[in-house]
Amino acid sequence: MIDPTKAATVFIGRRGEHHYRHLEFDVSSLLDDTYPGDALNAIYMRPDGVAYPVVTTYANGVLTWSPSATDTSLVGVGRLEIRITYGDVVGKSVRILTIVEEALADGVAEPPEPPAQEWLNQVLSALAALDVNDTYALLNLTYNLLNNNYALLDTTHNLLEDTRNTLYTRTGILLNHLHPVETATAPDMASRRASITFTNISAGNNVILGPVTYTFVTSLGSPSTNNVQVLIQGTLRNTVKKLADAIRGVQDEANIAYGTGTDTNPASMAYWTSQRFSIGDIAIAPGESLFLLEKAEDANTALTLTSTAASVINAFTRAAYLRYVMSGNVSGAGGANSIRGPLQTILPVGSVPIDGQSGLLVPVAYDCHLITLCRQSDTSEKELDLYISNDEQNFTRISRSTPIGADSTTEAQHVHIQMRQSRVPIGYGLFIRLGSNGTSATAYCDLKFTYHLYPPNL
Repeated sequence: MIDPTKAATVFIGRRGEHHYRHLEFDVSSLLDDTYPGDALNAIYMRPDGVAYPVVTTYANGVLTWSPSATDTSLVGVGRLEIRITYGDVVGKSVRILTIVEEALADGVAEPPEPPAQEWLNQVLSALAALDVNDTYALLNLTYNLLNNNYALLDTTHNLLEDTRNTLYTRTGILLNHLHPVETATAPDMASRRASITFTNISAGNNVILGPVTYTFVTSLGSPSTNNVQVLIQGTLRNTVKKLADAIRGVQDEANIAYGTGTDTNPASMAYWTSQRFSIGDIAIAPGESLFLLEKAEDANTALTLTSTAASVINAFTRAAYLRYVMSGNVSGAGGANSIRGPLQTILPVGSVPIDGQSGLLVPVAYDCHLITLCRQSDTSEKELDLYISNDEQNFTRISRSTPIGADSTTEAQHVHIQMRQSRVPIGYGLFIRLGSNGTSATAYCDLKFTYHLYPPNL
């Protein structure tokens, strides 16, 4: 079932196919219980640029299109758009990429004389001159050769199938890279950020985030509306992780009890990290922390964040950049003793879902496409390493010694640094380390990271 509200690449058939495939589109979100099914129509643009309406059928929220030979007459990439026309109302889906693959020509000619017949005649003539034993040996050899040829052809067929599937997948990846599902930047000024770092959690302590109160307990009960109970775990780290799960609405009956009508926090998402990170120029020290991202965009009203547990809180604020302080640097002539600083969280583990923090919590793969240097405090040469991890125990470096650039002490003087398209797997976080040839342990860079999101099946 294809969702026409999201970017997709659809294989509609091989050249010349006629009503062989039936493509189903879930148009319920387009109709929105407001418009009738007969208000739907689909416009198809072939690879040669010719666009025309195609014949579709509708039933129970599903629009079905069976491409005809006219639709599949040309090999290449086309476009499909589903529209709603109802009175003065016109609504349109996203443009869906369509692929038609090559096939054999449809014309049929008289077959030539089989070359195998002449070969068989020669074999029969040779057999007539042989005795029975020689004939048996020759037939056995012929059988083995034919069997080997069959195995070789079967292997070749499988290799060609694998190659076709690989090329199709790669084509989809390229198309979705040219037209990514979504491009985002971290941090952005659309939604505010906050943090809370815990040093101890006891039974009865709570955290209030927006309208919901999260209470730590040693035994789960039946909380009321806008209340959630979180079972204290064997370690502080695991307890903080369970709190993050509860804020995101993860279903875990053994460890989390939600009040009636209460699951995902309506105001914010939360992700655990033990590494240092920043909210603008506010440095968050390493510890058992929640990395909080507001769901609403451009909100100005105060968002409650308090706790009775032993913790340090940084309230929700709008951050235009993240700051990396070169705390690894030490004194030394010419920066001879300077080293790279500690790891710093950019995107926490599992924090890149499709449609952003307000959408469905479905993590997807992504890449780091661009780094923007907003400013730096001095003119020392700086380099950046990128790491990924899905547990903050094992880190894999995916980019080494990327130069940051020249002096840029003014916020408006942005320097854009193109990155290699290193694919980050689903559910992995992004982390950085910086080093320089300077000697200041307080030198810093202010950075932004732009990344592409990819569909789950690619």
